[in-house]
Amino acid sequence: GSVLTAIFKLPIQHVNMPDNLWAAVTLPTFASFDGLFTGAFIASALTVAIVASAETMLTAAAADRLHNGVRTDYDKELRAQGIGNAICGALGALPMTGVIVRTSANIQAGAKTRLSAILHGGWIAMAVLALPWLLERIPLTALAALLVFTGAKLVSPKAIKDLKAYGNSEVAIYIVTALAVVGLAWLVIRQWRA
Repeated sequence: GSVLTAIFKLPIQHVNMPDNLWAAVTLPTFASFDGLFTGAFIASALTVAIVASAETMLTAAAADRLHNGVRTDYDKELRAQGIGNAICGALGALPMTGVIVRTSANIQAGAKTRLSAILHGGWIAMAVLALPWLLERIPLTALAALLVFTGAKLVSPKAIKDLKAYGNSEVAIYIVTALAVVGLAWLVIRQWRA
């Protein structure tokens, strides 16, 4: 996608990297806390927390079925996500969550420990710091297509049938998470277009 965009000089949006990463960090000020206890803020925070927690738990449950190693401690997973998101919020970054695409890629590549997730993040950080000029050549449409393709591979009737073996609660979590993620994405797109 990057090569074709460059050859044909297509007028599409590319990844936008800030000139200075530290300039992109937004530390909170007293003004940041003005709308903290409004209904809209609390509803948004709860929605993100519920969807992110459900996605993380679903990812952890799926990862446990993909390997024979140490099983997930769900309480520890949620505490770590809470701490990480508190740090993200303090730095003005987007919230984080467990993601099955990254987790399954690590497991398929032969990862044996959770260190693979840390190294995954480290490689991304190194690419952002060392190769911003290269990342800026990636079309956003190529990234979107990659996410849609990978997500479509993960959502299949066979996956739901396999989950059924673990009980109806697993299937319910899967369906609720899928609907919540699609609904949240629809709301974000709708808000972005407005």
